[in-house]
Amino acid sequence: MKTQKETAMKKVLFFMSVALVAMIGFSSCSDDENEASVLSGEWQGDWNMWYMDANGYTWYADMTYIRFDRSHSTSGTGRQVDYYRHGPYEYLTYKFRWAVRDGVIYLTYPHDRNLDTRIYNYHLDNWRFDGYFGSSNAYFTMDKLTSFDYWEPTLWVDSWYGYTVYIYGSKEYENAVGSKSYNGGRLPEIIKRGGHSPKMLEQNNSGN
Repeated sequence: MKTQKETAMKKVLFFMSVALVAMIGFSSCSDDENEASVLSGEWQGDWNMWYMDANGYTWYADMTYIRFDRSHSTSGTGRQVDYYRHGPYEYLTYKFRWAVRDGVIYLTYPHDRNLDTRIYNYHLDNWRFDGYFGSSNAYFTMDKLTSFDYWEPTLWVDSWYGYTVYIYGSKEYENAVGSKSYNGGRLPEIIKRGGHSPKMLEQNNSGN
């Protein structure tokens, strides 16, 4: 027969276990919220992007601009613009959804699911974001332009290798959906694009 002392001890251990589990869950959520807070904003750098045209040529992006908008505590939407100094396309743009779960950053591209990726081997702070996509050796490095959680972003315009880069609030940027050619001529079809997705990397390396 259990004594009152044993019963009381079991109750204490039970509530301690519940509290420990709650603390672990809260800590995980807090970490994800902190990561999402730092990620929120505008970034610029090498996102390891490329595309292949119908003529069989592969072109590599010289710079990528990415904007992460946070609509929930650990997730949101974003816009990506890849700039090319060479090739038929001056830039390519994408919209995506993102989320941070258990320290892993997930990117989902609704219009091209082959670009979907996850990032778990990375370094992120208020100035720099770098690491690898998935389990690949595709390395990226981005510098922060603005942080939405610390001040109100304003229009920032810069010239980069002859490009005019339009950032938050710009009508030109908001309308930069799709692609634009250098000379306005007929554009070759893009038959493959990617760079950061492990699936796309495997396809590119195999030549499929």
